[in-house]
Amino acid sequence: MDILRGLPEGSRLSPTLFGICVAELILELRAKFPHLRFPGPQITSIDDLNWIGAFLYVDDMVLIARSPAQLQSMIDACQDWAERSRMRINHEKTEVMMFYETPPQRATRFPSTFHITTRFPLSRPPRTLPLKEPLTFKYLGLTLDPYLTMEAAMKHICWKINAAHQTVAAVAHSLRYDSSATDRGIRSSPYVLFRIWQPCVLGFATENLRYLVTNAQIDAVERTLVHSLQRTLHCFTSPHITMIELGIPPLILQQALQLVALHFRYTVLHTNTIAAKLYNLRCKFRCSNAHPQHTIENRIAKAHSTLMISSTYPGHPSMPRSVTLAKPKNKGKSYTTFLKPIVSTE
Repeated sequence: MDILRGLPEGSRLSPTLFGICVAELILELRAKFPHLRFPGPQITSIDDLNWIGAFLYVDDMVLIARSPAQLQSMIDACQDWAERSRMRINHEKTEVMMFYETPPQRATRFPSTFHITTRFPLSRPPRTLPLKEPLTFKYLGLTLDPYLTMEAAMKHICWKINAAHQTVAAVAHSLRYDSSATDRGIRSSPYVLFRIWQPCVLGFATENLRYLVTNAQIDAVERTLVHSLQRTLHCFTSPHITMIELGIPPLILQQALQLVALHFRYTVLHTNTIAAKLYNLRCKFRCSNAHPQHTIENRIAKAHSTLMISSTYPGHPSMPRSVTLAKPKNKGKSYTTFLKPIVSTE
C-alpha cells in the first residue's frame, strides 16, 4: 500500500518537517488569541517570545488559557486545524488541569468540563469526546499537581527509585548465585554493586531535585535512596556515613547546586528567554512580605546561602577562568563543574 502522507518513522528529517507543519497551528493560535501575553514592558519588549498561549515540544503541546471558556475555544481551534491537516488529536492522552482553582471557582466554572468535537470523516455525525481532568499531570517527565505542592513529583521520584532498585537487585542476585565460585566474590563485591547501582538509581533521585519545594520532600527522597543503597550493598550503617564514604553529597546540597546553576542560566546564558525574563521580574518583588516562601527565586537565594556564595547574589555570578574561556555552549556545564567541589567540601 502506498503511503501518500505522513513522516517516515526514524528519519532524521521527521522532527524538522513536523515542526514546519505544526508552525501553522501556532500562528493560528497567536492570531486568534493575541492577548495571551506577559503583562508589563519588561516582557512584552521581546518580539517573538512574549506570547504564552502554547508551548510546543516536538509533538507535545501545552495550551495556557486565562479562563475555562478560552481554553475550550483553543481546544476547538486545535481540532479544526488537525482536521484540515488530516491529523487526529489523541483525546485519551489529552488532559486538562486547572491550577490554584478554589472550590467556589470550581462550582461556578463554565464550561464545567472540556471536550473535543471531531467532525471527520464527514460521512459520520460529529462526536464529542470528553477530556479527563486528572489529580496529577506528567509533563516532560515531571509530575505536577493543581496547587504545585510537588508532593506528587516527590512520590513519583521515590517510585522510580524503588522500580530501578528492583532491576539492580535482580542483577545483584544473578552475580551472587549464577556465577562460578571463583568469580562470585569479585563480581558481587560492594564496589561492583555500587558501580551498577549508581547509574541505574542515583540519576532518578537527582534528576528533578530543583523542583522540590520543601526539605521534607528532599528528606523523603534521600531516605528512599539510602534504603536502596543499603539493600544493594547489604550495609546498614548510618545513612549519612554510607553516603559520605561513597562520595554522594546530601541531596539538599545537590539541590542547592542545581538551583545556583539555574540562576547562572537565567542571568548569564539565556537572558532573553521567557523564563529568564520572568525570573528577573519576580526577583524584584522577592523582598515583599507577601511573596510566597517556596517560590523559585526564594529557593535560589537560599541555595546561595547554603553553598556560602551569597555574596554574588542577586547579581551576576562570579565566573572562574575555566568558565570564561569555555565555549558558549559549554559554559553551563563548566559552571556546574566549578560548583561540584564546593558541594563536596560542604
